[in-house]
Amino acid sequence: MNYYDSISDLLLDLRADLEEIGDEMIWAYYKDEKLVDYRYKNSPDESTPKGYNGEVIKEILASELYQGLR
Repeated sequence: MNYYDSISDLLLDLRADLEEIGDEMIWAYYKDEKLVDYRYKNSPDESTPKGYNGEVIKEILASELYQGLR
């Protein structure tokens, strides 16, 4: 987990991942309603991971997350 300190750093990585990996479903990690990290799903049927220390994890299409953060 990266736990990004700034949304701009997260956006740079997400854009690079979109270009390299493609537009797939990802897990978005939120802490105190603030996006702190994301990761691509290992498989389409992967079950939702468990959050730690109050994290909320949501499934979202990578491009939707990117557009929502811009």
